[in-house]
Amino acid sequence: MGVRRRISKEIDNVVEYYLRNYRKMVIIPIIFIIFFASFIGYYYHVHGEPVNEGISLAGGTNIIVNTNHSISATFIASSLGSELKQAVTVSVVKAPFSNSITGYSVTVGKDVNSTQLQTALSNILKIPVNSKDSSINFVSSTLAQSSLYSSIILLGIAFVLVAAVSLFYFRSVWQAFSNIVSIISDIINIVGVLDIIGFSFSTASIAGILMIMGYSADRNIILATNILKREEASMRYRLTKTIKTSLTMDAAALVTFIVLFVGTTNSTLHEIAIILIIGVIFDDFTVWILNGSTQLFGLHYKEAEVQKAKI
Repeated sequence: MGVRRRISKEIDNVVEYYLRNYRKMVIIPIIFIIFFASFIGYYYHVHGEPVNEGISLAGGTNIIVNTNHSISATFIASSLGSELKQAVTVSVVKAPFSNSITGYSVTVGKDVNSTQLQTALSNILKIPVNSKDSSINFVSSTLAQSSLYSSIILLGIAFVLVAAVSLFYFRSVWQAFSNIVSIISDIINIVGVLDIIGFSFSTASIAGILMIMGYSADRNIILATNILKREEASMRYRLTKTIKTSLTMDAAALVTFIVLFVGTTNSTLHEIAIILIIGVIFDDFTVWILNGSTQLFGLHYKEAEVQKAKI
């Protein structure tokens, strides 16, 4: 039996199991949501904010020092933190598709000016750090707050548009609600994972989340269309066809995002790639198990009501 036929058979088995147990399986994404939402709440209780805001959202200074000296990023962060009396984030900058070090990216809060940072880095790295061999980016707290508010407004507009499109296409409040819940679940899962690993959010992170919202909305609509609007063949056939399309989308997306993550040293693209990879993985749970189960439950409830009306 060929590989393609074996995969097709396994997908058939998965769909058959899913149709028998979708009500029970919905507990899986619910557990994810509860766990990550609880961690976000804990993070907010400890740090006073739901996410670790980077300089583009909280304000601060970032400096990229160009050097090929191999120095522990942890050592730089701890030494610099002790000298500046605040938390410091340090990451190694490497050449594309290579492990060769080209420099270090150092981020500090808004209370440290560029001169202090350059002096402290010169002492720690034992090399002169100035404008000739480094690039400095400073974001004021006012500009950062403006970026944060703009990002929140964009997310709100995106939710409204997704709900409006779903409502217009399916003429169903239940479907629109299910679609939004699925996307919100994706965001909770992504933010929870990133809080756990200590990821710093920036405006690039918001862009990544908006991309995932679009990706998730597309898959939700494809799934809902096959469940609610199409009537040819059986539900099992329609879901099997949909999951094959969905898995192809996942494979193509993950390969693209992993290549983006591995093949670039740009911090903005790195942030977006991390969010997209995490989002695509969790989107399978929220689309297929959470939203799919909700759609099937709503469809069966509607059919039961129609049968009662005929009696």
